[in-house]
Amino acid sequence: MILSTSTPSGNSETENLDFSSTYSDNLPKILEQLGVSLLATSYQSQRLIIVRSKNGKLETKLKAFPRPMGLFADENRITLGTLNQVIDFQVSDSSLADVVNGKLDKFEEFAAKLKRDEFNEDEQSILERAEQIQDLKTADSLYIQRSALMTGMINIHDIAWGNDGLWVVNSIFSCLSKLSANHSFIACWQPPFISELKPENRCHLNGMAMLDGEPRYVTAFSQSNAKEDWRNKNSDSGVLIDVRENRILKSDISLPHSPKCHDGKVYYCASGDGAIHVYDPTTKDTQVLCNLPGFTRGMIFLGDLLIVGLSKVRESSDEGSITRRIKLTPEDSRCGIWLINANNGFLVSKLEFIGDVSQIYDIAIIPNSIKPEIISSDDVLSGHLYEYIKE
Repeated sequence: MILSTSTPSGNSETENLDFSSTYSDNLPKILEQLGVSLLATSYQSQRLIIVRSKNGKLETKLKAFPRPMGLFADENRITLGTLNQVIDFQVSDSSLADVVNGKLDKFEEFAAKLKRDEFNEDEQSILERAEQIQDLKTADSLYIQRSALMTGMINIHDIAWGNDGLWVVNSIFSCLSKLSANHSFIACWQPPFISELKPENRCHLNGMAMLDGEPRYVTAFSQSNAKEDWRNKNSDSGVLIDVRENRILKSDISLPHSPKCHDGKVYYCASGDGAIHVYDPTTKDTQVLCNLPGFTRGMIFLGDLLIVGLSKVRESSDEGSITRRIKLTPEDSRCGIWLINANNGFLVSKLEFIGDVSQIYDIAIIPNSIKPEIISSDDVLSGHLYEYIKE
C-alpha cells in the first residue's frame, strides 16, 4: 500500500523532499495489536520519523531536527542525539489532559504575557497551533522536550540510558561517554587500540549494546589509531568489541553497526553485506540470520520480532571511498524499516521509503502507545504546556 506522509516542517534544505512510502498490508495491524509505535531517525532528511497505526492504515509523522541519529525510547521518555545536542523528551499526562479537556482552546482568554505578538500577526503560527491542539486531542501519549545538553559536534551515534545515566557513542573522540550538564561529555571507555582522546574519528566507533544497565559490546569500522584512518581500510575491517573484557571478539566484519543483546546472544548489523549476524559469547560461533536488500543499520527487538532499519548505499565518485568497496550497490539497495522473525530471519512486514529518503540510522519503540505526539521547544504549543509540582 502506498503511503503519503504528513507535511514536514522546519529545515528549508529538506522541506521539499519526497517522504512517500509503501508498506505491507499487515503492518498497521501488527503495530495496533502490539500496542506500539515506531521511531526512526534519518540524518540525511533531517527528520525524526514517527510510524503509527491509524484507523487500519499506516501513518508517518515527521519532526525536523539537525542531523538526528542515536535514539532511545520507553514509556517515560524519548532521547535523541542531534548535530551538537542530546535532547530529552519526557511523557506528560497532565499536559495531555489539559489539551484534551479544552484548557488551551480559548487563546483569547490567556493572560497577556502568554499571547505573543506573533500569534496575532502570523497566520501560519495560528494555523499550526490549531493543528497541534487537534492532534493532541486524539493522542494517547505526549512527550514534551524537557532538556537539551550541548555536546559539541562529537558525531553521536548510539545512545542509551543505563544504571549510571545516559551513555553515548562519541565517534569523534573514539570513546564511550556519559553526559553531564557541566561538561560536553565525560569520557568513560575507549577501545584498547585507541591511544589517546583526540577529535579525530580514528576507528569510527558507532554501535553500543547494553546489558544489565551497562555498555557491554560496541562496533567499530576498524582498529585504526590515526586520524580518520578507518577510511583507508577495507570495508570488511570492522570489529565487535567486549567492553567489560576490553578485547576484540570478532574481526573482518563489513561496516558493523547496531549491536543488541537478546536471549544470551549478540546480534549486530554487518551493514556492508546487508546482513544480520548472531554471535554466541559461549560458543564463539557466528551465524548469519538473514540478508536484506539494503545497508542494515538501526535494530531493536520486540519479543521475537527484530525491527531493522535499511538504507540505500550512497554513491561516491571517490575511488577510495569505503562505500565503493562493499557488496551492496545503490541500484540494489532500499531504504525503510523491515520487521523480521528473529527465530528464522523471515520477513514479517516492512515499510519502504520510495521518495527522497535514503538513509535510516536508528530505530526505537514507543510501548503502550499507538498515537504518540512529540512537542519540541520550537513548536508553537511549547510555551503553554506545563509540568510542575508543589513542595
